[in-house]
Amino acid sequence: MQPAQKSFFQRNWYYFTPAAIVAIPLIMGVYSMVNWGYGFSESMTALMHFGSTDTRYAVKFTEDKFHRIKPGLDGRQVFTLVGVPYEGQGGLRWEYSLPQGDAKYYHERAVLFTKDAQGVPRVKKVVSRFHTPEMKRESAD
Repeated sequence: MQPAQKSFFQRNWYYFTPAAIVAIPLIMGVYSMVNWGYGFSESMTALMHFGSTDTRYAVKFTEDKFHRIKPGLDGRQVFTLVGVPYEGQGGLRWEYSLPQGDAKYYHERAVLFTKDAQGVPRVKKVVSRFHTPEMKRESAD
């Protein structure tokens, strides 16, 4: 009786190991670019701190809704779209994400406002980045 022949993958497994080692981080990098809207370098930073990242988000928050916020929208439109921020409602910086516990790395989501001539707060800038301890907090000024 002849032994069963090994499949192509069983005979050549050592060719696929390096491909898997490269493919897994690449897939994770593409995921962070698509899901969070990060560039390549920011995606790599997020991947390097994968286990130490912990973010809490406001109740009604979703990435999709947050990415719809554009400069020029007024505070009421932002509130309707994304809901109540964790911090800053009524001020010029609304925080929609904060680090969980004592985490140093998190996905920072904030909206910076400026008041127009009628005193209506309008979106000046949308902050969507991977926050590291070295980063300074952006202000609306």
